[in-house]
Amino acid sequence: MQNSFKSKLLPILSIVLMTFFWGYNWVVMKQAVQLVGPWEFAFIRNFFGALILLVLLVFMQKSLKIINFKFVFLIGIFQMIGFTVLVLVALVHGGTAKTSVLTFTMPIWANLLALYFLKEKMTNKQILAIAVSLIGLILIFDPVHKNADFNSMLIAICAGFFWGCGVISVKKYNKKYPQVDLLNLTAWQMLLGSLPILIVILVKGMEIYEINPYFWKASLYNIIFCNALAWLLWNYGVKHLKTGEVSTISLLAPVIGSLAAFLELHEAPRINEGIGLIMILCGVLFTILLASREGSK
Repeated sequence: MQNSFKSKLLPILSIVLMTFFWGYNWVVMKQAVQLVGPWEFAFIRNFFGALILLVLLVFMQKSLKIINFKFVFLIGIFQMIGFTVLVLVALVHGGTAKTSVLTFTMPIWANLLALYFLKEKMTNKQILAIAVSLIGLILIFDPVHKNADFNSMLIAICAGFFWGCGVISVKKYNKKYPQVDLLNLTAWQMLLGSLPILIVILVKGMEIYEINPYFWKASLYNIIFCNALAWLLWNYGVKHLKTGEVSTISLLAPVIGSLAAFLELHEAPRINEGIGLIMILCGVLFTILLASREGSK
């Protein structure tokens, strides 16, 4: 019983830690895309993050072999381009809050896709937890009263959809190739996903507006914490938790993003935002409780 609980606890903690990195990163990315183009910043964080993990693989004497190149390449397309690039493109003209909430429609897409591709079934309690958290997101960012560019909103929704596709792809890959080391999968998905980005940059031309100290700080934070480490934590959680559990816990990220905006940009939360934060926390805590109970059975 205790071992079962631990098997759930570590993946949950990995996703929670990941949300801290990605949550704060909304503020960082918004400012970074004012200095370089979104494709350029995506390539920097993906390519150099991959190099760090590949060096770790060599140092730890683990296999560098790619198992099923096409499958790993597809995961890289979904998560490095469909998610990362589209989020950065949406942030160029869209608001940070609006982009965040629309991107985090991912749980809806991931759970719908899981029903068909993974044959995962959700309990009524899990559906309730997701619904409460998503309503909380809507309350935080008040989409009815905030104007936003339609194209940016559409791009952010697409980012959430492709992120959901990435979740399903990683779970199917792990089921098909359980022997593959997560470090190997994470490194290669990032590297392979960065190559098409480089091609786009070479074709369209490089966009660099200003290189200042903040650019280097943002780049290092993204390369080390938001890519190399965060994707490793994410893939670990996806491998060991159900789709509904992973996607709901990930909703902590926009909560942390709101707190970061308050501390960093001095944006005081309004009443509706405070209620939304509480609802998301309740949904996440309920999901963690359900997961821990299931793991202890």
